[in-house]
Amino acid sequence: MGISGEKGVYRQLQLHDVECRLGDSYSAIYEQELANARVLYRRLDGFRPDVVYVWNMHGVSKSLLLGLQDQGTPIVYDLYENWLSPHVFELDPWLTWWQRNQSLRSKCYQFYMRLVGSARRRLRHFPIGTAADLNLSNASICSESLRDDLIANGLAQAASLRVVYPALDTNQMLFKIAYQPALKFMWAGRLNASKAPGLALKAVSILKERGIEVSLDFYGMGEPTERRAMRHLINAAGLSDSVRMQGIRPGKLLAKYSEYDALLFTSCCNDPFPITPLEAMLSGLPVVLARDGGIAEITEDGETALLYEAGSAEALADAMVRMINLEDGGYAMAKKCMEELQAQHTLDAAIPKIEALLSASIIS
Repeated sequence: MGISGEKGVYRQLQLHDVECRLGDSYSAIYEQELANARVLYRRLDGFRPDVVYVWNMHGVSKSLLLGLQDQGTPIVYDLYENWLSPHVFELDPWLTWWQRNQSLRSKCYQFYMRLVGSARRRLRHFPIGTAADLNLSNASICSESLRDDLIANGLAQAASLRVVYPALDTNQMLFKIAYQPALKFMWAGRLNASKAPGLALKAVSILKERGIEVSLDFYGMGEPTERRAMRHLINAAGLSDSVRMQGIRPGKLLAKYSEYDALLFTSCCNDPFPITPLEAMLSGLPVVLARDGGIAEITEDGETALLYEAGSAEALADAMVRMINLEDGGYAMAKKCMEELQAQHTLDAAIPKIEALLSASIIS
C-alpha cells in the first residue's frame, strides 16, 4: 500500500504472509524466491548503490539478504520491527521447506535434488540461514524495548545495537493551537487484538457508568470483517451515540490530530516503536499512552504524557479522567513534549545518525 504521489519507491517485491506458509509446493516457493531475486538484482544492476538500506523484511524472502551478504554488498539495517526475531525469521517459506519440511513427497524431492546436484546450485543462488548468520555490525534499532525482545528471543547480536529512535518530517504537520478540557478523544491504528481498540471502548463505557460523558472517534485500519466486528462492539455497548468509526486514507491522518482534545494509545503487544502517538505528540496533541514498548521510553508520566498500565480498561479510564481534569486542556504537557521530541525525533536530528551508519558501512 503506497501513498498518493509517492515517488522513487518501487513496491515490486512479492510478499508472503508469515502467519500462513505457502505450502509444501517447491515450485510455488521457488517461483517467489526467483521473482524477488530478479526484482532486487535488476534494481541493483540499474542503480548500482554503494549500500543497501534494509528497514523491514516481514513477509519478504530472507534469501535476498543472505545472498547480498555472500556477495559482499554493504548492508545497513534499520530495525524497527520484530522480523529479525528467530521465531519470526525462521517462518520464511524457503528456509522452512529445506529445513523443517514434514512432507514425505518434499523430502523425497529434496533427496533427488541433492543427488543430482541441483540442490547445491539452488542454495548457492538462494541461500538459507538463520537470523544469527546476518552481519549486524552496521545496524541500528528503534528502541531499547525491541533490543531487549530480540535478546530474549535468542539473538545475542542485538545487545551491541545502537538505538536510533524514529523521526518524522514536521513540515507536513498541522499543529494544534486551541486547547480545552478534554472530552473529545481519538484512537487510530489497526483493528486487531494487539492494538486493543476494544480497551478504549470499554474505558468510555466505564466513564459513562461514572456519569462522565466523552466522545471517541476510531480511525481504524483493517479488514472489512474487523471493521464490522468493531461496529458490533460499539452497538452492543450502547455507545453508538458517542463512539464513531471514521474512514481514513493513507497519509491523511496528520490532518486530524489538531481536531481532537487527546489521543488514546492502547497497544498491548510490546510494540517496538509505534508511529501514531509520535505523530500526535509532535502535532501538539496530548496523549494517553499504554506503558507498552518503545514509546514509553521517550515519555514521562504527567510531564509529557499520561501513562497507564497496558491492558487495563480501569487504568485507562482513570488516565482519561486525569486528562479531563487538566485545566489547561493538556497545553503545558503537550508543549513540553513537543519541545523535547523536536530535539531528537525530527528529520534534522535523525538524518546525521543515519548518514553516519551508511558512511561507516562503505568504509568498512
